Amino acid sequence: MKNKIFITVIVVLAIAAAAVWYFVVFSVKPVPEGALKTSNTTVDEKKQKPASDNIYANLKGDAFDEAYIADMLAHHEGALNMSEQAMAVTAHEEIRTLASNIVQSQSTELIKMRTWQKEWGYKETMSAGHGSHGGAGMDMGGDMVEMQNKLQGLKGEEYDKEFLKQMILHHEQAVEMSQYAATNAKHQEIKDLASAVISAQTKEIEQMKQWQKDWGY
Repeated sequence: MKNKIFITVIVVLAIAAAAVWYFVVFSVKPVPEGALKTSNTTVDEKKQKPASDNIYANLKGDAFDEAYIADMLAHHEGALNMSEQAMAVTAHEEIRTLASNIVQSQSTELIKMRTWQKEWGYKETMSAGHGSHGGAGMDMGGDMVEMQNKLQGLKGEEYDKEFLKQMILHHEQAVEMSQYAATNAKHQEIKDLASAVISAQTKEIEQMKQWQKDWGY
């Protein structure tokens, strides 16, 4: 009797083990070759966008300087238009002061850049930017118009909320354009201008973001 019970237990355990083995082998689907690598690569690519995605990372010497001036002219003209409008309709004195400072500083820089275009034999541009060589691969002039259009018809707090949003994006674009000048620009004047843009506009970005918090935007 004991032997029969023992044999029965062994058989039951063997059947159970076989069932577990079958479930493990046939229920777990194999991972396609390269799938894990692709997934990890996608995440890494999102976290670390290669510098080559920015046109200015690949421009050197005169090519960099000419494109930078053309796009920064369009960029500054956009800032002037937005700032002049803000001075007339803003609900906050802080924004009026910021806009006045932008008009003053960037008007001076506009004059310098137009002079450099002539002195260095670059194509003279107005507000259209460098076309396909825009700061992030976009037409700079069109980008500025789009920003300005988002402010049309707004007043008071609504205007200020949108102004801060657009001007922060605007400044961030200028900083991104300028970060490659130190290594890629030919003329020291461009390097100095880009450094000044990064310094001034980074501070203004921080100030505008603080206003967004303070004013509940």
